[in-house]
Amino acid sequence: MKIEAIIEEHARQFLHRIKMEGDGEKKAVLIIQKYIKEGKISEEEDLILKTQLMDSLKMVGIGIPFVLIPGASILMPILIKVAGKYNIELMPSAFISHGNANDPHIKQK
Repeated sequence: MKIEAIIEEHARQFLHRIKMEGDGEKKAVLIIQKYIKEGKISEEEDLILKTQLMDSLKMVGIGIPFVLIPGASILMPILIKVAGKYNIELMPSAFISHGNANDPHIKQK
């Protein structure tokens, strides 16, 4: 496979995952609006909201070093790989699948 094709595929996967995160943010906003209006949410909605909050914090935690630390684009993949060896998940949930083997855009765990 040519390097251009590999880069294009990875870019497509990344954009797909970012879109999934955006969809999760929209769901979270709707749940928050429901909570403000009704004063309660279901356990499932609570779990969705907690997961999305954690994903947002992970995105901030991954994004800030790219801006502040020179060479972070080299260090972050290494940090993510090492954290994975210790069962610490640094990537947002849209970038990880727990069994959806049919989706080629998602890394299988």
